[in-house]
Amino acid sequence: MAGGQHATTGLGPDDIAELEALASEPGYDAFLAPAKALEGALEECRSNIALAFHNTKRGVDSVLAHESEVAGLPGVKLEELRELPLLAQGLAHAALRVQRDMRASTFGALFDRAQQLRRKLLKTAEALAEASFLATADVAAAHTDGHRDVVGDCLGLVELFRQHEAKLAGRSPVTPDDVSEVERVAQQLRALLAAPGEAREGENSPLLFEATETRDRFWTLLARRHDVLWRCGAWLFGRDVDLHVPPLQSRHPLVRAVVPTSIERASQQPQKRGATPLPTIAPDSNVRSKVRFMVKVGFDFPSR
Repeated sequence: MAGGQHATTGLGPDDIAELEALASEPGYDAFLAPAKALEGALEECRSNIALAFHNTKRGVDSVLAHESEVAGLPGVKLEELRELPLLAQGLAHAALRVQRDMRASTFGALFDRAQQLRRKLLKTAEALAEASFLATADVAAAHTDGHRDVVGDCLGLVELFRQHEAKLAGRSPVTPDDVSEVERVAQQLRALLAAPGEAREGENSPLLFEATETRDRFWTLLARRHDVLWRCGAWLFGRDVDLHVPPLQSRHPLVRAVVPTSIERASQQPQKRGATPLPTIAPDSNVRSKVRFMVKVGFDFPSR
């Protein structure tokens, strides 16, 4: 999200305005089916979507300027590359749907409070583990990552602190009242946050779970297809790929520092009178450079 906030926390007016200027409902509709059809683990969208859009557009323009060279690469569908900016705009629309569902009820405030409490307990637990008052494995087992696990994290941390309450007395800034509040908020949140198909207490219960998962599916689809775009850029531009196809969250062009070789340094030194000139070394061919780079990144390209 703009500003880099967690994508399900409240956004400022500038962040929302930026997404509204970028969002495309037709883009959302066009990519909803392939996003829902994704298999495997999803990536949680914690990113600056506007930045991802601009970097994607720049990469697409760079790669498609060499369309004829890219067309023959295996696993590359030019139309999917061409549509990447629209996919990013569909992602912006999906993120705005999450924000809308949060503001539609009191759920947003409750969710934010759960997030704050989870952070407090988790940071305290990690500090106590660092001081050997808790086992690192127990802290790791008490929580997971991802917005869908906020309730589970809170309840797991509640169990951890209650299990070691006597040992932590006087050593932890988390009080028994804090632990009780975390449990209460988590239980209220679980009553509201129902996954699709689960029973809901009322028709107005927010569908934030569903909207957030859809947004993450859009982000995962963008990330996967952008990886194909980057590989095409690596084939075209070699080590300078990030200058032409910047990573989704890159804010500045990445300039590769060139260190002169010993031969290059020697050639820059004034020749002594009567000395034999150094032989000229021809650079590797463009094809050989591409082959070495593609072997490094694992691109299964065709033989030429």
